[in-house]
Amino acid sequence: MADVEQEHRGSGPPTPPAPPPLAPLLMMIFWALLGSAAGIKLTQSIWQLVGWIGGEVSVAVPVGGVVGAVCGALLGLITSPRMLVLLMAVFAGSSAGAVAGQLPWGDVGRIGGQVAGALVGGIAWAMWLYFGRRKSATF
Repeated sequence: MADVEQEHRGSGPPTPPAPPPLAPLLMMIFWALLGSAAGIKLTQSIWQLVGWIGGEVSVAVPVGGVVGAVCGALLGLITSPRMLVLLMAVFAGSSAGAVAGQLPWGDVGRIGGQVAGALVGGIAWAMWLYFGRRKSATF
């Protein structure tokens, strides 16, 4: 009979580890871009509200962009679906509120509209959770 070699686990060259998934990195990039845009908008709004004349673009844009991007990248680390829905509801409400507030009241209304819209988004999220749990408990 011929000699038969049996394969042993661990023999041979080690297999390289699988590359990390791209989804977490892409989520961080998405939230960094969104946070950067929101940070620039918020910083410029505060700059105009305070009434500072110079530096609206040369100072407020880079500072707001960097701070917003860092905050957004940190938000990109969140993986809980419920928290992601909360973030999207707050951002969407804030954007819609800013537009709705700016139409009648100008720049001051934009800031108030952002806050009110974010609150409405958060309340909508809380109601979604409440009625979602209530509905799942009855079935």
